[in-house]
Amino acid sequence: MRKSSLLLVVAVGLVFIAPSYAVATPPLTGHAARAGGTIFDVPIPSSLLSIPLTDANGKTFTLASLKGKTVVLTDFLSLCNEICPMTSVNMREIGDAISQAKLASSIMSLELTVDPKRDTPARLKSYQALFNDSHWTLATGSASGVNSLWSWFGVYSQVVKSDSGVIDWMTGKQITYDVNHADVIVIIGPNLHWRWLDLGSPAVTNPKAKNIVPTKLYSYLSSGGKTNLITPQQPFWTTGAVYGALKEIFQIKIGK
Repeated sequence: MRKSSLLLVVAVGLVFIAPSYAVATPPLTGHAARAGGTIFDVPIPSSLLSIPLTDANGKTFTLASLKGKTVVLTDFLSLCNEICPMTSVNMREIGDAISQAKLASSIMSLELTVDPKRDTPARLKSYQALFNDSHWTLATGSASGVNSLWSWFGVYSQVVKSDSGVIDWMTGKQITYDVNHADVIVIIGPNLHWRWLDLGSPAVTNPKAKNIVPTKLYSYLSSGGKTNLITPQQPFWTTGAVYGALKEIFQIKIGK
């Protein structure tokens, strides 16, 4: 994904015409979190909570089915070669921190694609296998369902022609299109309320660590992607901001 020029509607307060399937993005009023991002309390509409999603193992679930869990949620697509691999590095780190704290029954690290047409459960499973880690969840769904969810969270996407020479890491074939999208990280509380938001590119905790991005995905990164790994574009979010929000809002202590 090339760095999107699309704007996050909830962040900038612009008025836009939402797709007919979408529930309007809510107005957000909150306060700055100590470690970064913004804290607020907005119930998620029931129509969105019931949208079917499918994880990399083919298991179907809904946000409603996650009631009682705190969910760290972000957007990505598996064919991105500039930013999303680093998003997955951070979400893997959060998932590992949850596992190490033995809190997997009450907290979830979840990546939901913005490219459901190509990101099938089988592709997501292959993508996650590159990381050799299953402590976080990758999910997809119908195009209308995924678009409705992300639209409500203020994230909208745009299909654009792919740069020439960009190859699919899984098939070895030329990619014909890309999906530009805003990059966000949110937290949903166990009562199914949207509680926290941060914006921008993911800043990896230890970007120079060996194989921090799986070798195959690293070789697929564009020159801009390799630069973003070491020096992420502003604004950016960190796992530390997520850990800080979990502690400040829910008194959950994980990570460093």
